[in-house]
Amino acid sequence: MRVATAWQVAIGGVLACALTSCFGPTPSEARVSASIPDRAAQVAPSDPLVVTAHQGTLTSVTVTANGARVPGALERGGSRWSSTVPLAFGTTYHVQAQAHDADQRPSMPLNSTFSTATPVDTVAVDRTRPTDGDTVGIAMPVSIYFNKPVTDRAAVERRLSVEPSVPTEGSFHWMSDEQVNWRPKEYWKPGTNVRVRARLYGVDTGGGVMGSADHETNFVIGRDQRAVGDVNTHTFTVFQDGQPIKEFPASYGRSIYPTQYGIHVAFEKHTSVRMRSDSWGGPQKGQPGYYDEVLPHAVRISNNGEFVHVNPATVGVQGEANVSHGCINLSPTNGKWYFDFVQMGDPVEIIGSSRPLTPADGDIPDWTIPYDEYVRGSALFQPR
Repeated sequence: MRVATAWQVAIGGVLACALTSCFGPTPSEARVSASIPDRAAQVAPSDPLVVTAHQGTLTSVTVTANGARVPGALERGGSRWSSTVPLAFGTTYHVQAQAHDADQRPSMPLNSTFSTATPVDTVAVDRTRPTDGDTVGIAMPVSIYFNKPVTDRAAVERRLSVEPSVPTEGSFHWMSDEQVNWRPKEYWKPGTNVRVRARLYGVDTGGGVMGSADHETNFVIGRDQRAVGDVNTHTFTVFQDGQPIKEFPASYGRSIYPTQYGIHVAFEKHTSVRMRSDSWGGPQKGQPGYYDEVLPHAVRISNNGEFVHVNPATVGVQGEANVSHGCINLSPTNGKWYFDFVQMGDPVEIIGSSRPLTPADGDIPDWTIPYDEYVRGSALFQPR
């Protein structure tokens, strides 16, 4: 009888083990990861925590902070879990998760810990223009005002979005550390719905100052209506949908105080307003040309004292001569009609004057800045 050698016995044993899995079960193909690494510290809580199963499905996810469970939701057929409440400042989180692969073999469990940052200070959106629910004219830019100066403009701008329902080219432009605007390259299309979002919560805006809350505004672009004021023909023409519908005789600024040419934007309406020449750098009290009076039906079109308003005292020269200190004077009937007609955000373009409207002159100077220059005012601008 043939006797097996020792090495033949050994080889046979190995083959038998391989066939019967005597080395244990095959490892799972699934693994689990978290969007925030284990032991990470000073994490800015600007984004949700995400736990992901790779080549498998999550079977359990438990995230706790201060002894309480953090709520979350499964997505993508169970391969992804996201926290559904914002992460808190200055908090330690514990993450436990596991997944199974297609053969129901369990992955190695994930056990990790991380902590979020405590802000040095916080910043928030103080207000926006337009405000939520507004209907505005085709020239109205978006303005976002912050309650504190922003140091890292790029970090903030990455979290801002202007989302028109009609494809619209446009750009952000920082007016100051506390204000950023967005305007379309051309006037808005009437009927466009616009959503503005500032997803600032937890974002480090510079020097450890973090956003304290998100902010959202929705508004609508109204009718296409605009006005053109010609200082040489002394006319004020109103257009709707590209067609002239009214032409009024008007009086503009006298030669020493010319109404400035360029695209103005209507942004305030007053049934009556007190006007003083010393409020915009004009004649001071006691000087020739000083005035202090209350006038009706005034539409502000810049922040340097220019209004479209009723002035009964100049009716006799309206359409003939320019005698104002820079405002556009209309008769009581015509001024009341325009006051009732105008939308906030309607453009008012002045032509024929000797002095331009500049960014220093207006509360809404966006259209005085050429678009190629405007886009360079974005913190994310990159030359091509």
